[in-house]
Amino acid sequence: MLDGKVALITGAAQGIGFAISEAFAKNNADVVLTDYNPQVAEVAQKLNVKYQGNIIGLVMDVTDDDSIQKGLDKTMDKFGRLDYVVNNAGGGVLKPFAELTNEDFDSTVNLDLRGTFKCMRAEIQLFLKQGFGSIVNCGALGSVYCPGGFGAYNAAKNGVMGMTMAAAVDYADKNIRVNCIAPGLTKTLLNPEEFVNKMVPTVPMKRYETADEVAKLFVFVASEATFMTGQTILSDGGVSAGLK
Repeated sequence: MLDGKVALITGAAQGIGFAISEAFAKNNADVVLTDYNPQVAEVAQKLNVKYQGNIIGLVMDVTDDDSIQKGLDKTMDKFGRLDYVVNNAGGGVLKPFAELTNEDFDSTVNLDLRGTFKCMRAEIQLFLKQGFGSIVNCGALGSVYCPGGFGAYNAAKNGVMGMTMAAAVDYADKNIRVNCIAPGLTKTLLNPEEFVNKMVPTVPMKRYETADEVAKLFVFVASEATFMTGQTILSDGGVSAGLK
């Protein structure tokens, strides 16, 4: 149980981010759900009535430095500490490579890569002051095992994996761990059902991953894998192993 611990999750209003938030809440952590969607406050309140920890929702734009800093400041004002951060906010344009426009590429990289960079920088600065902290970034299986159409998204998510390793090495001796989890085929409201059903036969386990399944892994890596840093963990049903 994570009584007295505080976790902050970006992109938490729905999908995997919400599932991660609930997984921390189930373990009695205090949880800060952040999202650019104002409904995050209502979503957090629904969790708050179900679980023992103190759960709040904050509007935060991961592409804006001021918004990120305000979110972290409010968290510290409320709880006085921050133990775990999951940088989950992301998305992007999926098109064949030559069909990507400059805007497609820039918007995807700005959200997934630059947004994660901005969050990590602010989080690490906070963790250096308090003397501890654990970051788990959200990668993507498509960065390793690509089904096509992921040009901009792969560029961003491979960058996230690289930043994870770089930051982990920079701060390994400062009691700060930085890891990454790359979910496989996961069924959420943000993942079209048609795409999920099409891809299931390519998964050796012959099923998709649930958001609740991968959420448990985020909590474990953030809180329990205390000698792990700089790693990207694939949770993919065997896809990357090349099984048939």
